Amino acid sequence: MKIKVIEMTEEVRYWERLGVYVSRQFAEEYIERSQDSGITGEYLDSELEEFQGMTTVSPLTLRREVDEIFSRPFEEVELPPETKAMMELIRMEGQKAKIIKAYKAEGMTLEEAKGKYQKEVDAIVADALGIELGEDSTEESSDGEE
Repeated sequence: MKIKVIEMTEEVRYWERLGVYVSRQFAEEYIERSQDSGITGEYLDSELEEFQGMTTVSPLTLRREVDEIFSRPFEEVELPPETKAMMELIRMEGQKAKIIKAYKAEGMTLEEAKGKYQKEVDAIVADALGIELGEDSTEESSDGEE
């Protein structure tokens, strides 16, 4: 599956932390957003009903990574399967109505067309996560039974 991730009209580098190509401007905006997001370095573990510490990455560490990747020449890399799956899901979501209408044009009912679309989405996600889907996984989960 070939996916055009970004127009190469500006200087980009592959940032392994995010698994995608980024421009310096995007990387700087990402660092700013992560700094302003209010992340405290703790999360509530609902099973323990306690806050647990987590390791956060400082903006300085992120900035050093960005400086390092932009100090080297551009290098094309094979995107990780998870990134490819994410990009395909984004493409499909953008084309959802068109895809479902195409299935209807093949003679499917609206319900069947939506079901087929969802099964395709589920298959992409399962493949990216390395899990197997049951034969009727979407129907079983919609009833609340597994």
